[in-house]
Amino acid sequence: MTHQRGKVLVLGEDTRSFLSVIRSLGQSGYTVDVICYDRLSPSLKSKYIRQAYHFNYQAYTSEQWLEQLIKLAQAELYQAIVPCDERAIFPLYENRQHFPDDTALAIPNDEVIAHLFDKYTTKALAKRVGVRHAPGRLMSLQAIQYKELLAEFGDQFVIKPTLSFKSDALSKRQKVEIINSEANYIAWQQQFNLNDEYLVESYFAGTGEGISVLALEGKILAFFAHTRVHEPKTGGGSSYRKSIKLDKGMAEACVKLCQATNYTGVGMFEFKKNSQTGDWILIEVNARFWGSLPLAIYAGVDFPTLYVDALLSKQNQTKQTLVAALPDQQHYKVGVYARSLTNDIFDIKKELEVNLAQGSKAHALFSLFTRLLSFSRILIGKERIDSYMRADVTPFKNEVSQFYKNILAPKLPWYKHPLQTEQMAELIACLQNATKAEIKIICYGNIMRSPFAHRFLQVLIDELELDWRVDSFGFHLNENRESPTECLDVAKRFGINLASHRSKWLRQEHIHEDDILIIFDELNKDKLDRFYQAKHVFNLADFVPQHLGTYQNIDDPYKTGEQGVQRCYELISEALKNILKHFKAAAQ
Repeated sequence: MTHQRGKVLVLGEDTRSFLSVIRSLGQSGYTVDVICYDRLSPSLKSKYIRQAYHFNYQAYTSEQWLEQLIKLAQAELYQAIVPCDERAIFPLYENRQHFPDDTALAIPNDEVIAHLFDKYTTKALAKRVGVRHAPGRLMSLQAIQYKELLAEFGDQFVIKPTLSFKSDALSKRQKVEIINSEANYIAWQQQFNLNDEYLVESYFAGTGEGISVLALEGKILAFFAHTRVHEPKTGGGSSYRKSIKLDKGMAEACVKLCQATNYTGVGMFEFKKNSQTGDWILIEVNARFWGSLPLAIYAGVDFPTLYVDALLSKQNQTKQTLVAALPDQQHYKVGVYARSLTNDIFDIKKELEVNLAQGSKAHALFSLFTRLLSFSRILIGKERIDSYMRADVTPFKNEVSQFYKNILAPKLPWYKHPLQTEQMAELIACLQNATKAEIKIICYGNIMRSPFAHRFLQVLIDELELDWRVDSFGFHLNENRESPTECLDVAKRFGINLASHRSKWLRQEHIHEDDILIIFDELNKDKLDRFYQAKHVFNLADFVPQHLGTYQNIDDPYKTGEQGVQRCYELISEALKNILKHFKAAAQ
């Protein structure tokens, strides 16, 4: 393909909005580079990507991430930079003065940032301009009992973090939670920071509907409407959607909010509608590209290209090249479906589990059959899978391959775990060159498994007078945390003192080409594969002596008490002794 429309940089990772933007702009003739947070993202297999960069918030600090982005933008002089979520929108907005003047930043304008990213300010604006919304208020929940919320909001209510992402914690998405019991509320309290304020709202029974728009300076140029075919049992985004006729009342609500914020950009206005009464409320505004974007493009509204064309036309002070869809449902196909394949499989599984727990087996199986039957729409051409495109099929193939390899295959009876002898031979070969590198032992938090393994291995190294360097790290971004009391007590039984240990966060700068990285479970490996570049990675579970059993993971003993820590440390110590025994034998 001959590219004549300039060069753009797209930031994201998923196979819905991110991949859709890549494909839209690539097919329209733009040269596309990407910054992808996830090294394993199937989107990276798209033929429309010229160059991929892998800056993220796990392996790099926010300052390092921004520095690399600005450096790239100044070197490449992109016509446009297109972020697909808040992790890139916020840094671009807050540092927009550092980017080249000729580069159009596809970020919301000041009023949108001020009013529509925070759920509380969105609610306040909706109230001011007369858009329906759920009753609720901003609350500190630190000292609030369930019965108080029950009395005010009813037996089902919603707790919303005001921001999906915080500027100082862009590696972690904050999730909305539907509360329907005291046990549910207590579980929520244990997971979230109760020092923050949360928006608590009454639950509105209905089906999620979304109206997607492109607007310039408060005027909506393109509309698209969809409904959720299935509502996830535990809340959150829908994996299966259908295009529908535009609801006039909802469209008018979008117009009011866009005019009030001088809206410039794309966005999806999320509503809930009660099909029996016709009532609806505004839930929130996603003032960015959204998860159901593939359906909009499939139905005929190519938001990414429309947006970038509009930005560049506006920047060049010309309007004639802007293609604007009219706010009329006839400009897109109604009644077509799209699903996120892997997300839908997980949602089907979750729905089956909930139905089996709450109802009859017959009902659960009938519901499962109905969900599976819906896939027949693919055969009659009324549905697409988000990641599938005939002209760019490799991302879809990669998504299916990853699902089989990581989720399905390990559960099959004929799945074979790599032999310990093969893993041991590879590790021994690396250890024989360990004087040139460092052994880095990594777990999630660097407070329980990795510090013990580090200190225990150091004892074995000293006994053999080996010239190896050892250190330990974690993926947890909060540093300088102490090991729990149960770890200190159990470690002493093995002759290890963890009192002085303080946790460290693993960053890419800590990993050198010849380093040997030792992890404990598949979750650790997944983190490394997705966010870091590392050459020699070994799971310590593979080296537990066979007389103790076969292990795929040495599980995190967090909240398992001394008994759980004791068992964990036994496996770690025996695995390390097993490695050193084989190393000594190979050296003789």
